[in-house]
Amino acid sequence: MSNPLYTADQEAAERLALRLIERTDVRTARELARLGMLADPAAKTLDGSLGLDRALDQWVLALAMREANGDTADPKVVWNVSNPPRSWFGHVYHGAAVAVDNPDNFNREIPIDGAGHYEIDLRFSPNPPQFSIVIEMEPEHHAGLGRNIGALTLQQLLPHCDADGGVTVTVGPEPGGLLHLQSEAGRIQIYTRDSQADWTQRPAEVSVRRLDQPTGWKPRSEDEIAAVIIADMPAWIRFWSSFKDDFLGFPDPNRLVGPNGRDGNWGYLAGGRFAVGDDEAVLVTLDPAGSYYTGFQITDPWTIAPDPMLRLASLNKSQCVLNSDGTVTYAIALADPGIANWIDTCGLHDGWMLTRWQGVPADAAMEPLIREVRLVKLDAIPGDIPRVDLDHRRAQIAKRASGFAMRTSAEGWQDAT
Repeated sequence: MSNPLYTADQEAAERLALRLIERTDVRTARELARLGMLADPAAKTLDGSLGLDRALDQWVLALAMREANGDTADPKVVWNVSNPPRSWFGHVYHGAAVAVDNPDNFNREIPIDGAGHYEIDLRFSPNPPQFSIVIEMEPEHHAGLGRNIGALTLQQLLPHCDADGGVTVTVGPEPGGLLHLQSEAGRIQIYTRDSQADWTQRPAEVSVRRLDQPTGWKPRSEDEIAAVIIADMPAWIRFWSSFKDDFLGFPDPNRLVGPNGRDGNWGYLAGGRFAVGDDEAVLVTLDPAGSYYTGFQITDPWTIAPDPMLRLASLNKSQCVLNSDGTVTYAIALADPGIANWIDTCGLHDGWMLTRWQGVPADAAMEPLIREVRLVKLDAIPGDIPRVDLDHRRAQIAKRASGFAMRTSAEGWQDAT
């Protein structure tokens, strides 16, 4: 398989979700949720007002995708959280995202019953993205971040792979071995995440099977699935519209909070808000610290990322130019300041910024990861920060578009090295 994302299960889930969000009863629930969002302070700002409906549509489709793949007796592997629109399978998928969606990530979801037994088969390419598989207790109405009860990373899985890069992870309520995720009673989501340090890296092949399907099982009807979406939507939208207010404490602009460890010890993140004028840039200097993956991005005030296909709204490890001391300086600005690691705000004056480190060496010190964050005028950017000319910028964007296109074609990474 050249593109592990281009599957029959993915097509079926997307077609079902796209039908569900156009139902009159689901659209009515969406409009009621929108009324609540209008009272949010973010809706009173220019950038927040302009992004409100896009954020709402992304959240609604993400919920519909989760419910479309919500049968724990017959789970599928479905790529859900990814906000850029894409045209494939003969339809246009609008994009669905929550929680600072990272364009370097492929987040796939597998719903399971904590009392059930499952096998998840993985197969890695010779040069895989950073990978994690995380098991989380699902909050009521899906409204919240799950409680992490286990995780495995690429570094733990690779030593057990066969000659073709394949390995099987087991899931169940009993204790198991090194490649076992122990579940608890209740509804659970398993997430797999491929984090590309380079957009030519092919994500893992992932499949799942339940070993003890309940007797008398039958598929759910679309009416039954729609009813769950409608029941869950108020809590789901309330959570994601307020997520921005407390996941990092709503810090003052132009500072980073962190680095904070991820549950399951599979990485670190730091984040904060930015506020920048037309003639300003926020300079952020970070230390990659030898991590397998690092990435930096911005989002709108609702934590929804701008379309990353043609705009430099994010940069990962392979897309950056290092400073002479091995650190990286990003310049968040509306206009291209000629800095190598320009982060394009895509017209936003206010929003969020987030950086992630994954596959961090065990002996890496956390304190030096964030070196400096400061707001400067464009004409006051220090001269020792790496710069690029217009030809380099055009090539950078062209390479970005080419790399992004791999994920939305049947051929995928067939020709990537």
